[in-house]
Amino acid sequence: MCKVIATDLDGTLFYPKRTRRLISSKSVRFLRKFIDAGNRVVCVTGRNIRANNLIIKRLKRPVDFIGCNSSFIVHDGKKIKDDYFNPNDINPVIEYLESHYKLRAVWLMSEDKEFLSKYNFDTLFYYIGYNLWSFFQGVYNDKFTISKTGFINEINHGKVYKIMVMFGLGEKNKERAKQANKELREVFKDSVEFSWSGEMIEITPKGCSKANGLKFYEEYFNINHSDIYVVGDSGNDISMFNEYKENSFCMAHAPLSVSKYASHTLKKFKDLENYVMKKEGKIDE
Repeated sequence: MCKVIATDLDGTLFYPKRTRRLISSKSVRFLRKFIDAGNRVVCVTGRNIRANNLIIKRLKRPVDFIGCNSSFIVHDGKKIKDDYFNPNDINPVIEYLESHYKLRAVWLMSEDKEFLSKYNFDTLFYYIGYNLWSFFQGVYNDKFTISKTGFINEINHGKVYKIMVMFGLGEKNKERAKQANKELREVFKDSVEFSWSGEMIEITPKGCSKANGLKFYEEYFNINHSDIYVVGDSGNDISMFNEYKENSFCMAHAPLSVSKYASHTLKKFKDLENYVMKKEGKIDE
């Protein structure tokens, strides 16, 4: 039976960031060896499908993709799961957010859009800050567009997989996002899913969490539960840590509020190889 590494991207497989090479050479060698031994790698991420194409190009190996916190799942270039918002569920959430919180930005990810924002940044500081951040992202940078009418049209007529809400920059806004996430999970517990990720909250269709997506993947391919290793670093990875407790790994730089749910810690993604080699003994040096 094959083994599966299910990994988050930003802060995990993409840590530390290589703005040209995407993934460190040591991690690339490890993952190639793991796949060549008859195993699988699946990315479990908040990112959209563009990231999957970049990873496959870098590894030169097949990699499956659980995108937008499991709103969709891609295997061998084809979607085996495809969930998106019902406008009647997500429109009240957006209205509530805008009336109850001071937000810096709201984006959506859909089948046709990587990042689409409803409105411009409200201050020059955040506009300049975003453009500087974007410039230094290198290969990680996704296409960002701003269109109020486009946003509304996509919500009502497109396949929208995820909404991202930004509260601001810095530790104060991380805490604001964390507290808002708790409140929103109660107010809209029957319609959508919320997960906390730093200064942001990620919103997905009901039932779409990283753990649920990975369980779908496990059952679809008849994989043993104990043969799955999960790796992550942020709030949206906690559900995976809880579901796959024995083989759960959190990056050492993650906040304690996240790492406390995982059974193991890693300084770098490549360090996972030592655990896999020791436990399985089936991957040649």
